[in-house]
Amino acid sequence: MKSSKKTYQEVAEACSKYQPVSEEYGFKNSSCECNTPSCLNCTHFTDQEHCDLDLYDQIVERIK
Repeated sequence: MKSSKKTYQEVAEACSKYQPVSEEYGFKNSSCECNTPSCLNCTHFTDQEHCDLDLYDQIVERIK
């Protein structure tokens, strides 16, 4: 299930492991606002929209 843009931002802001994709390597999702913390521009977020550290669900539960 895809999350909303707002949820991705809230999770990234609450995540201690959030690491933005470097401009040097290009952005995974060029339509994202890459100055705003979001899962969509985190190095740990896969193309299948999954956190490879398995932190997303834990954080969503904590912030809801």
